[in-house]
Amino acid sequence: KVWGEAQQWCPYYLTRRAINHATILVFNYQYVLDPKVAKLVSAELEAESIIVFDEAHNIDSVCLEALSVTVNERGLEMATR
Repeated sequence: KVWGEAQQWCPYYLTRRAINHATILVFNYQYVLDPKVAKLVSAELEAESIIVFDEAHNIDSVCLEALSVTVNERGLEMATR
């Protein structure tokens, strides 16, 4: 915290930079499984990084939610044109 304040860096961006140097990360699984968030987070991970999911007992429902889409009649009509 002190070093970040001395550099006038936001803790969020400081953490994003530190990800590049970590070998083990403890994440809430939503950071990696949600496609919108994963683009930002996983792009900064090293290939050899180890990810430990916190609260993984809910991972199946989050996967379903993150990768599900809602289709309505209007959307189907637009897709057929």
